[in-house]
Amino acid sequence: MKELTKEEIIDLMQKVRDGVLALTDGKSPYCIPFGFVYIKDSVYLSMFPKGRKWRYYQQNPMVCFNVFHWNDQYTEWSSVVVDGKMEEVRDLDTIELVVKANIEKLGLDPAKYKEKRMSYYRKTLDNPKGVKIFKINAEEMRGRKMAFQLES
Repeated sequence: MKELTKEEIIDLMQKVRDGVLALTDGKSPYCIPFGFVYIKDSVYLSMFPKGRKWRYYQQNPMVCFNVFHWNDQYTEWSSVVVDGKMEEVRDLDTIELVVKANIEKLGLDPAKYKEKRMSYYRKTLDNPKGVKIFKINAEEMRGRKMAFQLES
């Protein structure tokens, strides 16, 4: 097993579309998959403020986020684990950066989606039931990879 370099970590975080968010209420763990974007050493994701994930987040904002990727031949995997504090993003400029990054990552047409999504976030920013953007401030980020030798 090898440690990933900073460049390899960034590459994986920008390439992988989905990750797993791990939360705890101090008694039991909870993991849930999320789409995300990675901008300047931070993970951004969106979620509705309800359910088990929301209750756990309110009790403990310290989270762990993991991404995982196999190569095309399934002979090598890479993984990044991000530990940090998750916080709601309320700044519209930052929300716009996240929306743009998400549109680009998903290969969507910015002309068709950007203003529509920004309009939604502007309208729901102060709505306690509206979808929210969250930032995981990485306190520690590490990655590993492992290659397997296939028998001939």
